Amino acid sequence: MKQQVLQRWLLVIAIGTGAAASGCGGGGGGGAVGGSGSGNSGGSGTGTGNSGGAPKMCTWVVSNWVCSTPTGAGGSGGPSGSGVAGPASGSGGAAMDAGGGSGPSGDGGAPPSGVAPSITIAEFATPNNPKPNHPGAITLGKDGNVWYNHQSTGPPKNAASKMTAAGMFTRVDLPQTNIGPVGIAAGPDGNIWYTGDLRVGQIQLSGSYREFSVPGGHDSAAITGGPENKVWFTQPIAGQIASVTTAGMFTEFKIPTANAGPFGITAGPDGNLWFTEQNASSNKIGRMTPAGVFTEWPVPTPAASPYCITAGPDGNLWFTERDGHRIGRITPAGVVTEFVIPSGASPGPIVAGADGNLWFAETKAADALGRITPSGFIAEYALPTPNSDSMGLTAGPDATLFFTEQENNKIAKITNLMGGGNVAPGLKPVPSGGTPTPCTNDTDCGGCWCIDNGATCDATTHHCSITSIGRPAPLPDGGAGH
Repeated sequence: MKQQVLQRWLLVIAIGTGAAASGCGGGGGGGAVGGSGSGNSGGSGTGTGNSGGAPKMCTWVVSNWVCSTPTGAGGSGGPSGSGVAGPASGSGGAAMDAGGGSGPSGDGGAPPSGVAPSITIAEFATPNNPKPNHPGAITLGKDGNVWYNHQSTGPPKNAASKMTAAGMFTRVDLPQTNIGPVGIAAGPDGNIWYTGDLRVGQIQLSGSYREFSVPGGHDSAAITGGPENKVWFTQPIAGQIASVTTAGMFTEFKIPTANAGPFGITAGPDGNLWFTEQNASSNKIGRMTPAGVFTEWPVPTPAASPYCITAGPDGNLWFTERDGHRIGRITPAGVVTEFVIPSGASPGPIVAGADGNLWFAETKAADALGRITPSGFIAEYALPTPNSDSMGLTAGPDATLFFTEQENNKIAKITNLMGGGNVAPGLKPVPSGGTPTPCTNDTDCGGCWCIDNGATCDATTHHCSITSIGRPAPLPDGGAGH
C-alpha cells in the first residue's frame, strides 16, 4: 500500500457567470505535475428553461411505441436562459412516454394478473444556450434537484447544470480546460462535487464553485461521497484511489494490481470503498478500507471490463460488465455471481431504485434501460427516442429515476416503478374437472403468466421473463447465475 498525503495550496481561477441552460463517467486525462489546491468561489449560473405546449404521449403496445401527436412543445431557452412556448418541433419541453416489458422478481407485491410492469418516461429537452449540453454523468443533489455534467465539444465546454423536477434548468459555467467535467456526486458537505481534467471541483447549491488541482497531475474519473466526510474518486491512469476533504486535502492510495484501471466507485454498506478494475489484465472488483487496505476479487468472465458499481438494497454490491454483457453481484465476503443480459447489450451506469431493484443503462446501439431484481431476473425497456446513448443514471426524489440522453440532449425522468416489479402468477393448468389454483411463484412456468402472456420460459432455469427492447419477439431469459 502506498499512501501519499499532500497539503493544499491556493489555485486562483477565473470567476464566471453562467447562462440558462451520476454517477459513473469517463476518466480525466493526465498532464503536467500539479499540487493540491483550492480555488475561490465562481459565479452562479442564472436563467431557466421552461416547457410549453402539450407533451408527447407514448405507450408501449406489444413490441412498439404508440405515440400521440403533441399540439406544441416548449421552445428552447434564449441567450438569457428563459424558455418560451414554441412549435411542436421546439426544444425545452417534456415528452411523456409509458413503457412496458419486464421480468419477474419474486419479491414484493404484484400488479393485476396478466399485466407486465410498465414504466412512465418523461423526457425534458435541455436548453441550447449557446450549444447543446450533451449531458453525461448525473446525480441527485441534497437540494432535491438533479445535477449533470455537460459533455459538449465546444464552448461552454466545461459546465454543469441542475434541473428541477418540473424541468427548469440552471447552468453553472466552469473554467475551460481540455475536457469537460466527468464524474459528479453529492458530497458529505451538501454540495455537488465533480471530477475533470486534472482536478476535482465543488459546486455550491447557490451556483458558486471552487476547484482543487489533483496532486502530481494525476487523472480523475468516477466520484462518490464516502466515509470520513470525504469525497473519494478513482484515478484510472495512475492506478489509484484518492480522497479529498472539503478543505482540499488529498490522500492517494496505490492499488496493488499493476495497470488496474480503476473506474467506478461507491461507498459500501460495510463502511469501505468498492471499485471496479476495468483493464483486461486486471478484471477485478476491489475493496479498500478508509485507511487504504486493499482486497481484490477476480471477475469470472475474462476481459469483462467491469465498469460502474453501486450498493444494492440487499446489502451486496452490484456492477456492470461492458464487454462481458452481464450484471455482476459481489457479496461483502467477495462471492461473485454474474447474470447474462438477454439482449447482449453493453451496460453502463447502474443504480438502486426505490422499487428494491437495480436499474442500469444500456449504452450505444442498445438504446435501452435494464432492471435486475436482487434474485437476478432481468427486464429491458426500449427508450422511446432513438440514439439516446444514456451515460448517466441516478435515483431521484419521490421514488423516481433520472437518466441522461447524451446524443439527444435530454434529461429523462422515470416514474411508475411498480414497487417490486412482480408479474402476477396467474393460474396453474389443472386436469379436466379440476379446480384452478394460483401459481405459487414466478418459476411455475407452464400455463401460468409466462406462456399465457407471451413471455419466454427458460427450460433449464424455469425462469419466466418478458423482455421488450424494441423487437417483435421476446428474448430468452437471462436470470441464471454463472
